[in-house]
Parts: sequence; structure tokens; C-alpha cells
Amino acid sequence: MQCVLRLGSSGPKPSGDYSGVIRRIRTLLIWLVIADLVATLLFWGVTRLSDQTNKLSGGRGIIFYTDNAADASARIDKGLALLKAGKLDQLKMVGGHRPQEGRLGSQEMALLAARRSGEAARISADVESRDTISGLENLANTTSAADSGKIVFISNCMHVLRAKAIYASHPGDQPKAFAACPPGGYNPLDIWRRAHYEAGAWALFLMPESWRDAIIDRLRGDEEGT
Repeated sequence: MQCVLRLGSSGPKPSGDYSGVIRRIRTLLIWLVIADLVATLLFWGVTRLSDQTNKLSGGRGIIFYTDNAADASARIDKGLALLKAGKLDQLKMVGGHRPQEGRLGSQEMALLAARRSGEAARISADVESRDTISGLENLANTTSAADSGKIVFISNCMHVLRAKAIYASHPGDQPKAFAACPPGGYNPLDIWRRAHYEAGAWALFLMPESWRDAIIDRLRGDEEGT
């Protein structure tokens, strides 16, 4: 009796061709990139509508610190233009307290604004706030409802949207905040970077305070905390 050994489908299959899987992964990545770009463009476009420069008629402008020199300069110039036009009565810089670096960012911006304008008497700085959240907390604690309609946030529009949400979330009877955005650059890469920075900042804002402070301390190398 002959024993016939058949080779065929009953044996183990070879590793096969993974090109189909690779194509699907590549297609997925392409669609994710497209969705990300569309979301970024929509976010940027919608936030541009938050600019209320034409509605201003006096009050205090709040300029947020940034370590981006070009962005900081644009925010200062916007505030000074409003000050000279009589649409603001004073300017206050907030954020940038970096004791581990020996820096007071808000004070640096205030000095720069004073040198550019000669209006030192109408320009001040909150040297204790280190970021948007602490700057707005200090502002809410020192502003009364009697100042209603007299607070104007000056920053890029994507940032202003988050700043107004943080300010509104603070308990108390704070005056309504308006927004004034510097003329924005249209560099696609800058827009993309800012949008994704804001996404991370929103996530940070929504975290429990202890988590948020720990992350900020770690990112900035501040072992002493706030």
C-alpha cells in the first residue's frame, strides 16, 4: 500500500502579503491628516470672529505674556494702538512669572510697552501670575462688577477664546470680558502649531487643579510649584 503525501491547503499557510494592511493603514493616516487640517482651519476661522475691537470704548486691556517675541510684540502693538485711539484707558500685562529662570515676563512686556509709547503711567504688570489661568484668577479676584464692560483681553483669537472660558468659569461677579486680537499672521504652520497648542492647553485647563499644577511645574522645571 502506497502512502501518498499531499501538499496543499491542509498545511500551514505562508506569512502572506501584507500590502493590503499597509494600504489600509496609509489610507487611515491620510484621512486623519486631512481631518486634522480641516479641524484646524475651522477652529482658526471661527475664533477670528471673537475679535471685538470695533465695540471698545474705554476700559482696561489685559495683555497675556508669551515667550514668542513676534507674538508678544504684536500683542503690545495692538494694546498701544487701542490706548492711543482712546479705546482703552490702561494696559496690564499678566503671566510669565518664571522664578526658576529669574524672569518676570509680564514686567518685561510692560517695560517694552512703556518704552514704545511713553505711557508708563498707564501701563502695569501682574508679576505674580505665571500663566493664563493664574493671571485670570488674580484678575477675577481684584475686579468688581462695578467695572462691567471694562475688561478687554488682548491676544491671538485662538487664545482669547480659551481665556474668556477660564475667566467665565471663575466663581464671583466679574465684569464681562471683551476681546481684541492683533492682526494675525497667515502662515499655515504657525496656525497649525497654535491650534494644537491650544488643544493641549484646553486639556490642561479641564484637568484637576493638582494635576495641572504638577504638569506645569514639571514642564517649566519649577520644583517649588505655584
